[in-house]
Amino acid sequence: MSNMEESVRFIAVDQGNTLLKLTLFEGGEPRETHRFSANAIEDMFSVVERWKPACGAFCSVGKIDSRMVESLRIALDGRLLILSRSTRIPVGIDYATPATLGLDRIVLASGAAMLSVGESVMVVDAGTAVTLDVVDSTPTFRGGRITPGMRLRFESLHEYTAALPAVDSSGPLPLLGDSTDTSIRSGVVLGLADEIVETFRRYRKNYGCTRLLLTGGDSRLLSDCIDKRIPADHVPDLMAWGLLYIYKYNEI
Repeated sequence: MSNMEESVRFIAVDQGNTLLKLTLFEGGEPRETHRFSANAIEDMFSVVERWKPACGAFCSVGKIDSRMVESLRIALDGRLLILSRSTRIPVGIDYATPATLGLDRIVLASGAAMLSVGESVMVVDAGTAVTLDVVDSTPTFRGGRITPGMRLRFESLHEYTAALPAVDSSGPLPLLGDSTDTSIRSGVVLGLADEIVETFRRYRKNYGCTRLLLTGGDSRLLSDCIDKRIPADHVPDLMAWGLLYIYKYNEI
């Protein structure tokens, strides 16, 4: 483990398909989070210039913008970890096809390990796809499930049926839908929340999971719908915690 001082300013950069997410740590805690469009490089560097982090870590689920990364490396005087499949990670991987395991799932598992020392937890990332993974107490990533996210579910109901309207997650969420719109919304949103709750209960029985860590773009709404049925924590910056832990582990 690195001896990086907790007072050092650290930046975690997560480049997704559509969003560029920055989380800034100081004193070992996240202080600011910013979300930009994936090509808003100038906006990102305005934050870097103002914040002046001493070091950072970068992860991309798609193609890496090499010019952006090199500029960020220069701004941090070389103290930038660029996550790749050769990067040393602080969790074990128990997965039959590790070459196909997404870096985002690895980073989230690392964040879960950092925040849940000695616990087995279920990690849910609620984005375009929803992953429901187990990170055990050793800590080791044990695998999980991948299922369509809210947007895909809404779109598929509209596009692959003859009469169902286009609906999204905004609006009333009755337990019993009293219109086509509310029936679809209830089925997608509450149905996904119920799926997460039932999966946790099965993971708890079979793998000893003590709580759920919920992150991703749809995590706030799902967290509200889970409503204390299971021990769950909404951790919107879990990816950033994972990047911080991996950085420390590699002693950059």
